[in-house]
Amino acid sequence: MGHEFVEMKNTAAAIEAYRRAVDISPRDYRAWYGLGQTYEILNMQLYALFYYRKAAALRPYDARMWCPLGECYLKLNKRREAIRTYERAFANYDREGIATQRLATLYKEDGHFEKAAKCYQRHLELQQQLPSMEGKEDDEEDYDNSLFPPLDETSAEALLYLAFYYKEHRNFTIARRYASRLLEYPGPEKEEAKALLREIRSRIDNDRGRS
Repeated sequence: MGHEFVEMKNTAAAIEAYRRAVDISPRDYRAWYGLGQTYEILNMQLYALFYYRKAAALRPYDARMWCPLGECYLKLNKRREAIRTYERAFANYDREGIATQRLATLYKEDGHFEKAAKCYQRHLELQQQLPSMEGKEDDEEDYDNSLFPPLDETSAEALLYLAFYYKEHRNFTIARRYASRLLEYPGPEKEEAKALLREIRSRIDNDRGRS
């Protein structure tokens, strides 16, 4: 009933239904989670945090319980706590990729570039967007993007970050794998990827000229 009241945007009735549920069954994590969700809708982040914690305590190995906690911490400007919470979700196999993507962004903003790269790679794995790192030489560019699902905004962000990351580490083969996945993407990442591929090609040619 609480879920249905939330769908109907009747938050007062939703809260009453969830409270009755936890009175009857205090270990029903869904009711605690519902209370957290309802108070988050009402922008009452401290209340939401309290109830999400209850849900997470009952389901500590469920990444879905930790992700909304991280969101609450971010809204309360508690960045360190948010990162720790997302790390907990990541460690418990974040199947939906919410915590993984959030962590990647937070790590990137904080200058933890290697950690960000690992999270972006994990995000691409979850979205089945990770290009193969085998079987091509540096001067080949005929990557078959039709083998992958269509890119969304977060996957494009991940691919571009990883392309630049590996370029900076002079691993041009892997950098080109990631950049080439963006050649059919309609966003601005496509033009950045094209420029990056030209730069990589120039660097490879220069390295060959010296050798």
